[in-house]
Order: sequence, then structure tokens, then C-alpha cells
Amino acid sequence: MYLPLTLSTRRSGFQIAVDVLTVIGEGEDRPTRIMYASNLSWNSLRGTLDLLVAKGYVDEALMNQRKKRYSITGKGRDVLSYYDRLETLIQVTTD
Repeated sequence: MYLPLTLSTRRSGFQIAVDVLTVIGEGEDRPTRIMYASNLSWNSLRGTLDLLVAKGYVDEALMNQRKKRYSITGKGRDVLSYYDRLETLIQVTTD
């Protein structure tokens, strides 16, 4: 039996993490701007940022008691580099 491959329009958790890393790597450091640029809800962004900080892909800096800024680490840049290489090796096209 053959099951056709259908690509979901929803992003996976991995794709969301890559999108957030990309946005931060391009210079956005404020949570609200990261949220809008990566097209996420506030709760989704917070969970993703917590994961990326815990894994060491993103640094979190506390500017004062309420303001945080985020920056990508060398490890995070490596992840993006590996992802870009993998994406070029596996190109899925839909017709």
C-alpha cells in the first residue's frame, strides 16, 4: 500500500526553534520583536526561548528587572550552519 507524502503547513518545534535562532542571528534582540518576526504567540516564544537558552544556543541578558535581551551564541550559529547545509542536501519540492 502506498501512502502519499503530504507536507504539513504547520511548523514543527524544530522549525520554530530554527526560525527564532535565525531572527536573533539577524540582529533582533528584544522579545516582542523576535515574537513578531518569527510569527509566534507570546507563550510559544517564551517556551522556545527557554529551550534555546537551556541548550546554550542563545544567551539571555537582563538589562534591568523587566527587560531582557537575547543574542545568538557560537553554538547557535553552528546549528544554523548545519541546518542550512542539510536544507541544501535535502530539497523537497511539491508540485
